[in-house]
Amino acid sequence: MSLVLVTGATGEVGRGVLPWLQERFSLRLLSLDPPNGDPRYIQADLLDWDALSAVLQGVEAVLHLAIAPGHSGVYEDDAFNDRRFDVNVKGTFHIFEAARRANVRRVVHVSSLMVVWGHGTMGPIAGDASPRPVGTYALTKLLSEEIARHYAENHNMEVITLRITAPLDINDPERLRQPVRPQQVPLPDLAQAFIRALTVPLERYEVVTIVGESSRRIWDLGPARRVLGYEPRYRLDDLGVLWADPFAVEP
Repeated sequence: MSLVLVTGATGEVGRGVLPWLQERFSLRLLSLDPPNGDPRYIQADLLDWDALSAVLQGVEAVLHLAIAPGHSGVYEDDAFNDRRFDVNVKGTFHIFEAARRANVRRVVHVSSLMVVWGHGTMGPIAGDASPRPVGTYALTKLLSEEIARHYAENHNMEVITLRITAPLDINDPERLRQPVRPQQVPLPDLAQAFIRALTVPLERYEVVTIVGESSRRIWDLGPARRVLGYEPRYRLDDLGVLWADPFAVEP
């Protein structure tokens, strides 16, 4: 099995997709606060060059999920925004440069739908739409996309950016009783996208959008289908969800 490094492995997305990833790959899980008792977890900071060099040895691909934790994408605060630039931008540069030095060919860079949030309700919105970031978090994710593009185009690395939205745990009754934004993506579908992004042939840098399927979807899945062969297995309408305003809060 291929050895994949997952950054931000104890975040909501990382925890959520772990059951599917571990069926396909050997995993090395990076976190600032790893749980006890699982040798796959390694405590390391994205800003620590020596630590990154060590954890990337023998790795064949990276799934880069890590973001500055603690607040939602719409939160604005000077100190936390500084942290966002450190983790989301500088940390992404560190991951790509350390991966290049370690001869890691494939990096799956996970961005955010908020990078194109400024397109608003003018649907359908292309799955590889030009950026219109809203807020500091989205700005840092856009800058991280530019880092991903740079390494793909200048260092012969296989890189794909996935603009994702908030995950939905379809096995959690409490989550399903709360209003669901129509762009939220069921965890099995999100895991499918990650697995495909780690394994499909890539001939150039690609940007794709991954959202949940529903009658209210305005985000185009065309690039995800073309590049990844991605096809949602769940339709939010069929889960009996209560709909929330897709633009009321961040994805």
